[in-house]
Amino acid sequence: MNRWLMNRLWLVLVGACTAAEAASLPPAPPEEPLPAAQRSLRKAEEYLGASCEMLRDGRRYAMDGYYVACQEAWNAVQTCPESPEVLCRASELYADALAGFLEAATRHGRICDGGAWVGPPGRLVKVPLVPKALALPPEAIASIEPQAQNRDKRIARRHLRDGFGLPVVVRVDPRRLGGPDERFAPDRQSLAATAVLRFDMPGGENAVEKFAGPVYRDHAAAVLDLANPVEIAAVKIGPARPHLAADLSAPLLDMLAGTPRTGIEGFFQPFGLTDTRPRLEFLEPHQPGRIPVVFIHGLASDEGTWFDLVNELRAWPEFHRCYEPWVFHYPTGSSFLQAAANLRRELTEAIAALDPQGRDPALQKLVLVGHSMGGLHAKMMVVDSGTAIWDSIATVPFDQLRLPAPSRAIVERLAFFKPLPFVKRVVFIATPHKGSVLASLGVGRLASLAVREPADIGAIREQAVAMNPGALRPEYARRVPTTVDLLRPSSPTLQSLERLRPACWVGAHSIVGDIHPSLTGGRDDCVVAVESAHTPYAISEICVPAKHTKVHHHPLAVAELQRILRQHLAEFGR
Repeated sequence: MNRWLMNRLWLVLVGACTAAEAASLPPAPPEEPLPAAQRSLRKAEEYLGASCEMLRDGRRYAMDGYYVACQEAWNAVQTCPESPEVLCRASELYADALAGFLEAATRHGRICDGGAWVGPPGRLVKVPLVPKALALPPEAIASIEPQAQNRDKRIARRHLRDGFGLPVVVRVDPRRLGGPDERFAPDRQSLAATAVLRFDMPGGENAVEKFAGPVYRDHAAAVLDLANPVEIAAVKIGPARPHLAADLSAPLLDMLAGTPRTGIEGFFQPFGLTDTRPRLEFLEPHQPGRIPVVFIHGLASDEGTWFDLVNELRAWPEFHRCYEPWVFHYPTGSSFLQAAANLRRELTEAIAALDPQGRDPALQKLVLVGHSMGGLHAKMMVVDSGTAIWDSIATVPFDQLRLPAPSRAIVERLAFFKPLPFVKRVVFIATPHKGSVLASLGVGRLASLAVREPADIGAIREQAVAMNPGALRPEYARRVPTTVDLLRPSSPTLQSLERLRPACWVGAHSIVGDIHPSLTGGRDDCVVAVESAHTPYAISEICVPAKHTKVHHHPLAVAELQRILRQHLAEFGR
C-alpha cells in the first residue's frame, strides 16, 4: 500500500472519529450573521492566498482552491446581505479568486465541453458555462479572458461599472456558429460579459474537509454564468441584489490587440493581398431583429478607426437592443469603383445569407456611416448611376465596347449601380463630395504614383485600350485612377457622382469638420472644405470643431449619430 493511500485512509478514520464525537454533543446555537460572514471572509482570504501560491508553483489544485475561495466570499454576502462592509470586501475577494480560477482553468485545460471541471483527478465535477442574454451557445465560446486589456489610444475612454462579479472578454469561435456568422467574422471576435460563479446555497464542511483543507472539499453545486452586463444589472445572492460589475470597452480593446493595423498597407497595396482583401465583418454574432449599422473607413485608414465611436455607442443600451455594428475593410489607395463594387456585393450576400426568406424587417433598414472617402462609398450604395459613371470613363456607349464576355461583365459591375433596397439611411462624416484640393497638390500626386494598380483591373484596362482605340478617356487609358485621383476636384468621375442623388427612400445626414480656415477663404477640417462636405439633399447637417481624422471621435459627432439612430427607430420601428 503506497504512502498516499495510507495518508488518505488515515484522514478518513480521523474524520469518522471526529464526526462521531461531534454527533454525541448537543447542537451548537446558530451563529449570528455578521460573525458568520466574517468567518467566511477569513476563509476566502486564506484560500485565496494558498491558491495563489499553488498557481505560482504550477499545481493543478490551484483551480480548486480558487473555487472554494469564491464559494466562501459568496456565502459571506448571502449570510449577511445587509452589511456594506461585508459586500465590499467579499466583492474584492470574489473577483480576485474568480480571476485566478479562470486563469488556472485555462492554464491546465480544464475549460472544455461547455463547462469548467473542478475536483481531484478521477472525480471531476462539471461547472456548466451558462451565457446569460449573450445569445451565444456555450460550444461557441473559444476562450474566456479575465486579464485586463491594455489601453489603446484609438479608444479614448473605458466604460466601467463597479459591482459584483468579474468583467471578462468572451472570445467567439465562429466555426461553431457556421453560416454567415462564420463567413463574416473578423480575425478576432470578442464580447463583453461578466463572470459570476453562482452557488445555490452555502456549503458546509465535514470533518475530513476541515482537517485536510480546500483541496479535498466536496464541491458545492455551481454554474458559471457569463452575463451580458448591458441587459443584466444585478446579481441575486440570496436576499442580496448587488450591482453587476461591467467593462463594456474590454472586447473592443481585445479585438484591436488581435488586429494588425493595415491603413498604410491598404493604401499602397492592390486588392487581394493578405489583410488588404475587401471584406465585410460583423463585430459580434448576428441577432435577428437588430438593425445593422455599417461603418466604412476612409483613405489610408482601417476599421480600427471606428472602435472609439462604437465604444461610445455600445455604452448606450438602446444601441445594444436595436442595432449591431458591421465594418467594411478594404484597400483604400487603388480603385474606388472596385472597392464600391465589392461593398455592394458583400452587403447583398450578407443580407441574402442572413435572411433568405425576407422575414426579418430589421435587415431591410440598414444604416451606412462613412468617414471621408468612406462616405463616397456609402453614397454609391444608394444611387442609380445610369450612364453617368460610365460616361466619365469612356467616350462610347457601353454596348459598343468590345471586350471578352468575362471582362465585359466585370466592367459593367464597376461602372453601373442601382440603389440597394435594404439601405434606408446614410450618414456622411467629413465626406469630400466635391473633392479635396490636397489631392491636386504635389503630395497628393506623389501618393497617387506610389499606389500599385490591381493586376486584374490593369489587364482588363489594357484589353479595352487595345480592342477599342480612343474609346477610354485619357485618365483611364493610362491606368485605372487611384482614390487620390478621384478626390481631385477636377475628377470627371467625382463630378458625375456629386450630381447623383440618393434614392427617394434614403435619408441622408452630414457631419462636417470646420476647425480651420481653408485655403479658399472658407473653413475646413484641414483636409476637406465645408463647402465640399455640404450636400443639398441632407436632412440634417452639423459642424464639428475637429480635424479631419478626429471628426467622428468628437462628442458632438457621437451625440448627433445617436440622435440620427433614434430618429431611424422612430421612423422605421424597433
